[in-house]
Parts: sequence; structure tokens; C-alpha cells
Amino acid sequence: MLDVKTAFLLRITQTGTFSILLLAIWLHAPNQRHYLWFGLGFAGHALGLGLIATRNEIPDFISIQVANFISLSSFSFWVVGLARFDGRQPPRLFLLPALLWTAANLLPFVRAEFAYRFATYEIATSVGFVIMAFTVGKSAFSTIRYRQMLATVWILQAISGIVFAGLVIMLMPGGFPELTIKAHIGLVAIVGFVTAVVILAKMLMDQSEARLRELACTDPLTGALNRRGLSDAFEDMMRAGEKPAIALLLFDLDHFKQVNDRYGHQTGDLVLCEFARLCKSLLPQGTAFGRTGGEEFAAVLTVAEARDAALIAETARLAMAERKIPAGAVATSVTVSIGIAVATMAEATLDQLIKNADKALYRAKAQGRNRTAVTNGKRVVTMPLNRTDPLDDQADRQVAILKRLASAAGSDKS
Repeated sequence: MLDVKTAFLLRITQTGTFSILLLAIWLHAPNQRHYLWFGLGFAGHALGLGLIATRNEIPDFISIQVANFISLSSFSFWVVGLARFDGRQPPRLFLLPALLWTAANLLPFVRAEFAYRFATYEIATSVGFVIMAFTVGKSAFSTIRYRQMLATVWILQAISGIVFAGLVIMLMPGGFPELTIKAHIGLVAIVGFVTAVVILAKMLMDQSEARLRELACTDPLTGALNRRGLSDAFEDMMRAGEKPAIALLLFDLDHFKQVNDRYGHQTGDLVLCEFARLCKSLLPQGTAFGRTGGEEFAAVLTVAEARDAALIAETARLAMAERKIPAGAVATSVTVSIGIAVATMAEATLDQLIKNADKALYRAKAQGRNRTAVTNGKRVVTMPLNRTDPLDDQADRQVAILKRLASAAGSDKS
């Protein structure tokens, strides 16, 4: 069995090493704040254990009250780290372990008796493990399997802490030398610590890999997919085959160079980001939306017929034309031209869809821009038509769009 000094040395070495590693990772990637909180938690735990190990060499107040307070404060850092890892605020009780220790030591009989202090510490750690298990259980990072495993380890440690606290009260030892179950406590603590760290490390690695995959498929300015991401999304849709047809919408912001020349590239970037946000909010769930280069964007989605894609495109076009974008002391508006290509699932290829959508986009721009054009076999149907349409002033834009589409289809057939 492990003696007390060996157990303390192992825990201090483990926690100190992980603290240095996690803080180094945070310094390399400062936006990943959860590494900072995890690192501070391990650093505090190592410091607290180190002070406890030097008892009889430093004042008792520091080696007992202060040391255990610092050690228990580590739970607060870990809980904050878990919450930040999930992009949430920490639970309100994240300071409870250290506060329990402080409150209990205000009682003279607890402060004066080793057994009561030790039991208080075990109960406080159990509370800390329960809070961490609860935080993980409410999180959405990693997989549910790993979250359940981690929560189970911490719940078992919490139960062990309560059991050890009860045994210490029954045995009432006067100090560590008289604590006959100290080896069991140390062994459970080390096994639980190593198991939890292994599971958490796996979660962090999986998240880092997922983040790298996301960066490889994402446009850094707008957060939309890049060409690779769109290609992957297209393949996924083809395999799923949820609807009979697939559509590709090609967007091109009209006269975008003039925006850059007149208002500067910062405003130009703002326009790109605003258009990306607009499309993400309007496009149906399951649509893959990406930036294909410069001021061009594309969306891939499954549809029942070409008319569905045209209705979605017109909704985005009208919304963009109405959007006011800050440009210094004034506000500007930008229109968009859209080319659409639709093919059945059995015949669709990404290259052909891009080619047909580009052809339709060229027609939309040639007929005055701020238009949507749809390839229909070898023909290209453009909306709105080159005429004054009183429907533009009606409140129900979608009804107007449907009427335009019907009119355009009829004129094309004639």
C-alpha cells in the first residue's frame, strides 16, 4: 500500500505536470480559455497539496486552513473550465467546495480536531465532484458516451469521499499517522484522478481534431463553408437522397468592387459577413452555404422542384436589397444576382450544376443585375421580368414571387 508521503508526491507530480502542460497549450492558443481554467485548477491543487505535505515545517494555519482552501478552490477552476469548454456560464454553486471548508473551520471544534477537519475536506471534495459531474451532464461537447463515463467517475469519487468521511468520524484518528485507511484514500484518489484525466484528454483531443476539420472546410472571414466544405456537403446530400432533386444557388454581389473602392475594404468585409449571416438565417435547415471566392457565394440544398429553389433565392435577393449596411457615417445597400441550377439526384454532378448555375448567373447580370435566373433544360428563366411589376409594392413578397415564376415559365414556353 502507498504511504502518505508517497501518495502526496504522486498527486503533486501529476497535477503539477498537467498544470504546466495545459497552461502551455493555452499560451499557444489563448482563445481556448478552458485550457487556462483547467491549468489553474491543477496548479491550485498541486500548490495546496504541497503546502499540506510541508506540515510541521510551516505554520499550521497555512498548512491546514490555507492549503486545503487552495486545494478545494481547484474545483471552482475546473467547473469554470468545463462550462467554458461547452460555451456556457458556470453553475452558480461552483465556489461551494472552498466555501464549505471555510464555513466549517469557523467552528472551533472542527478547527481543533483532525478527524473533523479531514471529514470536512472529504465532504467538500465530494460536493466538488458532484458539481463537476452535473456540469458535464448538462454539457453538449464530445460524445454522450464520454460525458457519461466522466460523470460516473466523478460520482464514484464523490461517494468514496462520503464513505471515507464517515469512517474517519467513526475512527476519530488524532492525525495522519493514526489514519489506518489513508492508503485506501490515496489509492482511490490517484485511480480516480488518472481515469478522469484520460477521459478528459480524449475529449479535448476530439474537440481539437473537430476544430481542425472545421477550419479546413470554413471560410475564415464569413464563417461559411469554403469550396472543399461545399463539395463534402454535396456528397453527403447525394448519399442521403432525401428529396428527388438537388439545387445549386450561385450568388454574386453586384458592383462589389465599387463598394471596396468607395468605402474601403473594411466595409467590403462587413458586406460579405452581413450577406453570409442573412443567407444562413433565411436558407432552409440542411442547406450547405459557402463562399466560393471574392464576392461569390453558393448554396446547395435538396428540393422537390426548381420552383422551390427560385422562391428561396428570391427571398434572399429581396431581403438583401432592403438591408442597410453601415459604411462610415452613412449606410449603403448592396444587391445580389443569383444563378440557379437544378438536377435530379440520379443525374446530378457538382461540376455540371456549377456550370449551369454560372450560365444562369451570367444571364441575370446581363439583364440588369439584382435578378434571379434559373436554368430550365437548355433555357434560362429570369425573375423579375424586364417590366414594371406592381406586385413589387405588395406586402406579401412570396405571393409576388410565385406569380412572377408562373409568368416567367409561361412566357418561356410560348
